[in-house]
Amino acid sequence: MSMPPLKESKIHKAVVEHWMKCGRPNTLVATIPNMGAMGQFGLTKGLPDLLVIGPGIHGYIELKTEVGKLTAPQRDFEALCHKHNVLFAVTHGRDEPISLLKRWGIVA
Repeated sequence: MSMPPLKESKIHKAVVEHWMKCGRPNTLVATIPNMGAMGQFGLTKGLPDLLVIGPGIHGYIELKTEVGKLTAPQRDFEALCHKHNVLFAVTHGRDEPISLLKRWGIVA
């Protein structure tokens, strides 16, 4: 019997905890607390889950479950990042974002 897919909140927690344990010096993986942006001042629909900063890296990661898809505002944010040469990635599950952080040199 296979395990049910992780909820996005569990993926989020696992990724940030992995960075806290294995992150390289002078890097940052930070949560963008924008869940449920419903018109509150300063919240913008479509902002990604994580801000990532490291040597030569400034980017964003949108975390999704194994079957999660981008919303229209998230696709707009992705297009804006690409237009301005800002790194943006959509990852699925727990392992993809951690692998991406390794490729970006943020975690060992």
